[in-house]
Amino acid sequence: MRHRCSLTTLRTFETLARVGSFAGAARELEVTRPAVSKQIRLLEEALSCRLLDRSPVGCQLTAEGRELYGGLDQAFNLIAATTEGVADRARHERKVKVLVERDFATAWLAQRIGSFLLDNPGISVEIVAEPNGRLNLNESYSFRIFYGAHNCFENEQFFGEALCGWVDLPVCTAEYAQRHLGDGQFKEVHILLDSNYNPWELWFSVAGMDAAIARATHSTFNGTSLCLSAAMASAGLTIGCDSFVGMAAIESGHLVAPIPIGMRSVETFTLYRSKSVRLSAAEKSFREWLLKSLAEYDAQVEAKHAALGILILEPPVQNSRNGQWPQ
Repeated sequence: MRHRCSLTTLRTFETLARVGSFAGAARELEVTRPAVSKQIRLLEEALSCRLLDRSPVGCQLTAEGRELYGGLDQAFNLIAATTEGVADRARHERKVKVLVERDFATAWLAQRIGSFLLDNPGISVEIVAEPNGRLNLNESYSFRIFYGAHNCFENEQFFGEALCGWVDLPVCTAEYAQRHLGDGQFKEVHILLDSNYNPWELWFSVAGMDAAIARATHSTFNGTSLCLSAAMASAGLTIGCDSFVGMAAIESGHLVAPIPIGMRSVETFTLYRSKSVRLSAAEKSFREWLLKSLAEYDAQVEAKHAALGILILEPPVQNSRNGQWPQ
């Protein structure tokens, strides 16, 4: 015969047995001491046995009480673990965690993520910016966004989905261009180099320009955004990945394209994700939003290039990732 005992009486007994006193159980359960006593009495009546030996100095569990407490302890621990697991999965279903190359994160994604959040209430997004190629394999991410040759980070764990490319375009301030690039001639130009991405040799080749500029002095930085900051301080000429990092500065007038020749990069930004994990509804929504937003943005950039009279040339098929500054 199965005895019907309310969850309230069982929880009250488990609490009393665990803390060891009626007063302590009442405090934890936020009820009165008589209310605890009543629940214990109801449970003993339902089970037709004594669960406690009461005395003026306290109470002790009977053999039946110890047996019941052992079972209830396991049961409530299982309930707690199960409910926490369900809650964790629910939280995961509403969360998107993205590892992103830092220039892309700062110059594009962070400025637009608000539109995704407004259109998808209840979804949270965590964005972690890292240098290109730092995959953080010991951490779990919904997506990783890095640039490079086609699917260069794809392996047995991840597969890649091409997102977009960009245009390499030399930029500097109007003042710097007037002093050092007058009449289309290079006059003691100082080049600002990104140590992680150096397409200069390819750009000179594609643009058909005198490679004597390769003998110009140069300074090296470990990021395109740093090169652009130096360029905006009239420190020199740099290649701006204008689709993502340089276009805003060109539109605002902080930088100009003194030589209106851009080269479509041989590298692309790619979205990497785990082969073994099914995308949640939130992750699917983020992916769809990202692809759609980038397609719209690419179309806007193409229109801006046309408006600025920038000629976009195609590069030879090779990887410029490890290009070196010519000696």
